[in-house]
Amino acid sequence: MTNFGDIRLRVLENWYKELNRKRNDGEFTDDYSESAWCKIQNECTENGKHCSLICSLGDWLDNISDLLHDSRFDALTAENYDIMFRYYTRILLLVSEVIEDFVMLNKQILNLPGKKEASRDLEKGILASNELKELSQFINTVCKHKTENDNLHVHNHHLQIEFIDLGADKHENQIRLNNQEWTSINHDTTILIPPLNYFIDLIIKANNKILQSIKNNADYKRKLLELYADEWTETIEE
Repeated sequence: MTNFGDIRLRVLENWYKELNRKRNDGEFTDDYSESAWCKIQNECTENGKHCSLICSLGDWLDNISDLLHDSRFDALTAENYDIMFRYYTRILLLVSEVIEDFVMLNKQILNLPGKKEASRDLEKGILASNELKELSQFINTVCKHKTENDNLHVHNHHLQIEFIDLGADKHENQIRLNNQEWTSINHDTTILIPPLNYFIDLIIKANNKILQSIKNNADYKRKLLELYADEWTETIEE
């Protein structure tokens, strides 16, 4: 039987490794001072500036770390699908916000005409074409509580939720990431939730793509700092 606790811990370990974050035992906040983002912030500080985006992003990602540290669900199985769905919903709503931020950041820095173009540019080399659009549609129809159009909360007659992490697989009559035909569902339709590591890897890949652009493209870095770095004098309390 699949042990969700083992899955969670593997994902948490990879999350910290790839983003160069850590959290000491007994603490509730990550230390990301060794991350690539913090090194960019240090450059700003040396020039008397502070880049608001960097600390805000670093602090906000603690929300995801908090959930990945939560061990209360470790012993649950597929029979507890309603409880597990609440956990994954919280993860997916956070993932949605972070990915949206990266897309819009990319749009502003590259001065692209719209979100669609910014998403496609961000996908290049790291994701399949339209993968972010499919992700957004999945989260919007499955996780967000919307009372119009075709989505879970319009058609939710106690549909069973399945999880790849808990041993489920693709089959007919199933809503999943690349199959969201709500108009044809019935009482036997299920909803398949992708693995936890898939969603966390999306953030890691997008984050690394942005950082790579900053490293390899001087204009990209310059525009980032023009948008978010302000003159900053730290006040020292006497």
